[in-house]
Amino acid sequence: MTSTADFYQTDFAGTLFPLKTNSIVICKHGTELSEYIYQRVLVPECPGDSFLPQQRVYATKPHGHLRRTTKLDPVAEFFLYDVVYRNRGLFRPEVSDRRRSFGYRFKEGKRIPVHVAYGEYKQALSECSNDYKHNIQFDIASYFNSLYHHDVVHWFSSHHGVSDVDENAVGQFFREINAGRSIDFMPHGIYPAKMIGNEFLKFIDLHGPLKSQKIVRFMDDVTLFDDDPRVLRADFEKIQQLLGQFALNVNPSKTGFDNSVGDVKEALSEIRKSLKEIVTEYEEIPTASGVELIETEAEVENSLGNEQVNALLALLQDDALEESDADLILGFLRAHSDSLLDHLPILLRKFPNIIKHIHTVCSGVTDKPELSTILLDFLKESSDFLEFQLFWIGAIVEDYLRGEGCYGDVLLRLYELTNDYSIARAKVLEIPEQGFGLKEIRDQYLKTGQSNWLSWSSAAGARTLKAAERNYVLSYFAKASALNHLVAEGIMKCE
Repeated sequence: MTSTADFYQTDFAGTLFPLKTNSIVICKHGTELSEYIYQRVLVPECPGDSFLPQQRVYATKPHGHLRRTTKLDPVAEFFLYDVVYRNRGLFRPEVSDRRRSFGYRFKEGKRIPVHVAYGEYKQALSECSNDYKHNIQFDIASYFNSLYHHDVVHWFSSHHGVSDVDENAVGQFFREINAGRSIDFMPHGIYPAKMIGNEFLKFIDLHGPLKSQKIVRFMDDVTLFDDDPRVLRADFEKIQQLLGQFALNVNPSKTGFDNSVGDVKEALSEIRKSLKEIVTEYEEIPTASGVELIETEAEVENSLGNEQVNALLALLQDDALEESDADLILGFLRAHSDSLLDHLPILLRKFPNIIKHIHTVCSGVTDKPELSTILLDFLKESSDFLEFQLFWIGAIVEDYLRGEGCYGDVLLRLYELTNDYSIARAKVLEIPEQGFGLKEIRDQYLKTGQSNWLSWSSAAGARTLKAAERNYVLSYFAKASALNHLVAEGIMKCE
């Protein structure tokens, strides 16, 4: 990994709201973005240029809960990846074998993939649960939304090696993207923000008075292990006092004493065992007197039955389910079922929080017309959808269903349903489909002087027009603002 754009690209698919508009502009126009940020946005003599307040969005969580965050525009998103990438040396390995923390840093020049870090974390939990009699598990309530702007800026600027430019830039960035509010500013679901959030909590790992034999942490999920429950309770109180210095609180509903730290892989292994059956077969063996039938036993693996499907759905309802675990469960469902499409309607209805993972497993669906029909039927059932659901259904349509089945009807239904959701509608508008009236719809946003997600994504959706027509349309769109100009130039670089 040799650049901010490389860092961005490796993280793009795993983010909560990955818009290709940003990807195109950052990867094709990164040099110009950098010049605009560091020569205008961060220069006091250019008061007309600044980081813009960002669009508020909500990602889904289990049981109807929502995760409030922001979707960064191309300038803001580039800056956060860039400043963290250039200062990646600040993000350190775990403190010791006794104070373990996992993930969200660079190793050997590359970011540690989340699924790798999470697998190591789960392995550490399993080992410690075998080694020690007692544990306390807890996490921080609404961690990212509760961070205080000045605490994070102070933490960042206190490190040796951080330049004055970057110190001031980070403060300005967090202040301006949230229109001056000092909390609820940290974006969720993107790797550089996770790096900051994970490293900020390193003060827990470094706190000398803690006595627990093992402390295992993954971001704000913390587990203390010891043979003496009194030690655990004393440390639990100390950590709460530490967190209180930053106005952070432990989530009481997720605090567990001596809870099992089982692994989803173990549960899947048990389900797999239940699918295995020993059957008797007969094999013809040539002998001196002719051919004899020899009885043999063979192990076969059956498809999932109702009992196993219900067990998998129960796993998906777990509040503590991590992204990598959801991917494992859905991958297992696809691999051991006659057809994922058989279960897709119930997955869409019952589990809006796993729509991002449904997008992943839909890559293996071969009956694309049937998939498009299932999505259209689902979208016609109601008008009451969450933005996260509509966004990721749009991603399924773009990535896997172009021109298949009722593709156009799904696109138009998505456009209709996203009237109140600018980021989900941006997902539809940036799909480079010029039929079904979408070209004319985009023209409404491109020709009225707007500078927002609907116009930026419309510019991205125009990228497959013939070069002359595309550049003509974008030349007028570009005049509305500096950000429009940067987006237009980036889109014009598309083949």
